[in-house]
Amino acid sequence: MNDYSIEPVVDSELYEVEEIRHLYDLFDVISVHKVQNPLLWGLYTLRKNEMEINTKNIKVNEWLLYHVTATKNVQSIAENNLDWRFTNRCRYGKGVCFSYCPLYANRYASCAQGSTSAVDYDENLMHILINMGFPREAIKRALFYTYNQGLESATKWLMDHITDNNFAELFVPSRHDFNSEISIERAFIICRVLVQRTKDVNVNYNLNVIPNVFDTAKSLNGMVYVKFNDYEFYPQYIVYYREHTTEHNLTKYADPYSCNFNYNYCADQ
Repeated sequence: MNDYSIEPVVDSELYEVEEIRHLYDLFDVISVHKVQNPLLWGLYTLRKNEMEINTKNIKVNEWLLYHVTATKNVQSIAENNLDWRFTNRCRYGKGVCFSYCPLYANRYASCAQGSTSAVDYDENLMHILINMGFPREAIKRALFYTYNQGLESATKWLMDHITDNNFAELFVPSRHDFNSEISIERAFIICRVLVQRTKDVNVNYNLNVIPNVFDTAKSLNGMVYVKFNDYEFYPQYIVYYREHTTEHNLTKYADPYSCNFNYNYCADQ
């Protein structure tokens, strides 16, 4: 099994990383976490070294880009990385899509918003908590209100609410619960992404690979970067969030040169 952890980000890092600060300006950020996965980090570093050696005269850029996903996918991404095989929306090719613009990433993410037809509970967490002696319906409440964020969060919620009168009663989220709580069904994955040679592409749902001389496809509007090769990206941060009720003007953030593509990343994970 791949050993990994998801740790809360300390306050100083929240202010130092511009890509995280952008999200605080644009969304209601609930919590920010950092992925520690030595295996994925080693594979990413190895791939970066290979790209630098194979084409020494072209710089390998390392950017922090945004990817939005459903919260139920976070644990798998932290353990196994993003996987193009699970891509549902392939407007610019069947790869993993990123954007420098968080508003664009949020707007065009593939997961549906506001669905009230079902609630996804983390079955692994459910099994662990049942074995710890907690009632199933109470566990559903805990996982719902902590957004499947992990064992520690769910256990804390259960202990904090163990004296509630309805603790073990049948749990059916009300419409109010969905409107106020399930709106955090998405998470930003802020990834380190290796970009060396890009190829501009138009809308092409059948694009499965680009010529070997290129490593990244870029949409003609400049908003989307698509990676087709494994290990050329690393999930650095996870940001759980809700959307503001006010609309933002996407065109204000449409200039890639306004983004911090020259951030001086540290050499360590």
